[in-house]
Amino acid sequence: MTEDSQHSTGFSRRTIMKGAAWSVPVVAAVVATPLAAASITPTSVAWTGTSTSLATLQLLDGGGTLSAQALVTLPTEFSIRNGSSARTAEIATISVTVGRPAGINIPVGRARGFGVQSVNGVTTTAGERTATYQTAPIVGQFGFPLTTWTGTRTITIASDGTLVMPIAFGLAGTSTGVAVSALASFPVTLNVTLGADTYTAVSSVTVPVGAGIL
Repeated sequence: MTEDSQHSTGFSRRTIMKGAAWSVPVVAAVVATPLAAASITPTSVAWTGTSTSLATLQLLDGGGTLSAQALVTLPTEFSIRNGSSARTAEIATISVTVGRPAGINIPVGRARGFGVQSVNGVTTTAGERTATYQTAPIVGQFGFPLTTWTGTRTITIASDGTLVMPIAFGLAGTSTGVAVSALASFPVTLNVTLGADTYTAVSSVTVPVGAGIL
């Protein structure tokens, strides 16, 4: 009886040490969890909206408007996703370049391209925009224009917050009445500079045959 009683209630030193060793990883896992939860997405920009419609677009070089006769797809907004530090009344330098559509050759005469008409509700100025055609002897300017817009906007974004900025495009350059008989896809490159860092996103403007705006 005495031996059975002592055997059932005692613990060996080896049993105690094994229990202590197993408890250490459990404590370490609990401590590490808040570190993973505290991670924050780095700053980035992205195109976040498009519209496909029979758009009526402003003529940026000459005045007036022109309405598409077929569905045109245009970017309508971009977003700035902030990192860990809040930005208050910070100046952002924004640049948008609209390239020439690939695969469409116009050796003589000019067609219109696209330029930025407004950003975040503020109309762009002629001094902020450029529209550059290719040139050649005798024929002069030809093809589609390469357009750029560069300007500044004041932004405020909370830590890990997102700012959505609407953008509107218009028609840039001038047309000599050349026929565009293929789908035209104009590459659009956005650059946003905040301090010493520049963030980039790409999109496109798509114009089908028969739209009648180029």
